[in-house]
Amino acid sequence: MGIYLDHAASTPVKPEVAAVMNDYQTNPALMGNPSSSHFAGRAPAEERERLRAQVAAHFNCAPADVVFNSGGSEGDTHALFGTVLLLNRQVHIAVSAIEHEAVVETAAMLKGLGVRISTLPVNGDGVVELEAVEELINSDRPDLVSVMAVNNETGVVQPVHELAALCHQHEVLYHCDAVRAVGHGLEALVTDPNITLLNCTAHKFGGPRGVGVLIQREIRLPPLIRGGGQEGGGRAGTENLAGMAGFAKALELATPAEAAQIEELRRQLEYELVTAAPGCEIHGKRAPRATHITSVSFKPKSGHRLQEELDRLGIAVGTGSACHDDGAVSISPVLSAMGVEEFLARGTLRISLGWTTTREEIDEFLDKLIALIESDDDSLNCVI
Repeated sequence: MGIYLDHAASTPVKPEVAAVMNDYQTNPALMGNPSSSHFAGRAPAEERERLRAQVAAHFNCAPADVVFNSGGSEGDTHALFGTVLLLNRQVHIAVSAIEHEAVVETAAMLKGLGVRISTLPVNGDGVVELEAVEELINSDRPDLVSVMAVNNETGVVQPVHELAALCHQHEVLYHCDAVRAVGHGLEALVTDPNITLLNCTAHKFGGPRGVGVLIQREIRLPPLIRGGGQEGGGRAGTENLAGMAGFAKALELATPAEAAQIEELRRQLEYELVTAAPGCEIHGKRAPRATHITSVSFKPKSGHRLQEELDRLGIAVGTGSACHDDGAVSISPVLSAMGVEEFLARGTLRISLGWTTTREEIDEFLDKLIALIESDDDSLNCVI
């Protein structure tokens, strides 16, 4: 395998997690359906609740608050759509301008169904403006405010504690997409008891794909997936016991020491990028940022073309733009909301580190990236 620096998209499963999941998948005592009323379902049901309690302890909530699901997108969708179903009246939802597509697309769908949607602005560093949130609450109180903990593109950390306190004070529900925060040294942020709804997914911190949780404090959303009434009525469907075990184990293994080690590598990477390529721009550099993500532009280079060349060289990174089937390139709505000029935004790479990243990999990546940036190849430049 080449050099993988796109951990914000997905991280490799840790060996200890895979081993635990294999035990759950092969143990004859756990072969039954946890919802079965006979002997074969009793042991799986007991394990399911033990794992739920373990996860609840991590998030400082009650076991009944934990609803296991398929991951981040389902959690985001359930938080917004479920709120509309719960309130069963004309609903007003405020979402930040930098939310993940799962929130943005769900909000757009709900708007088409008659739900009122407001957009909360961010400043030039990509931080939600608390004054704007307070002004909206005071002037035109929303039922739900949805602001993520860590932006998935820039790694900028949002003022979660302040937002949660503000919403709690005014009895407004607060949803926090914590997909890029959980497991990355920000547990004090995501365990705030004033957060009404919080979701995350295991594959962002060394766990398996296809399993996540939605924490529901003080409220119980109607299920999106209906049927057998599993998850305390919060989500129907036979439970993924091995996935639950993998989620819990990954949480256990994501230590503050690991997060600190990754952050140190990220700081070294950024220092060397700025030193070697003086024209580069790190987005959100003045704001608090997550340990593992950096968003950087190299004007006049094209981020998409740099990604292609790095891929050819065996290095995986993300970008701040999207290339469509017709060849057109659109810049990130996140960077647009931050006021980043189009030419600079098109030159953006998202570099994200993880538990497998080594100093040797960073060195090799830097050598190859700097060579591309210093190249006279005009095909690597932005064209608007």
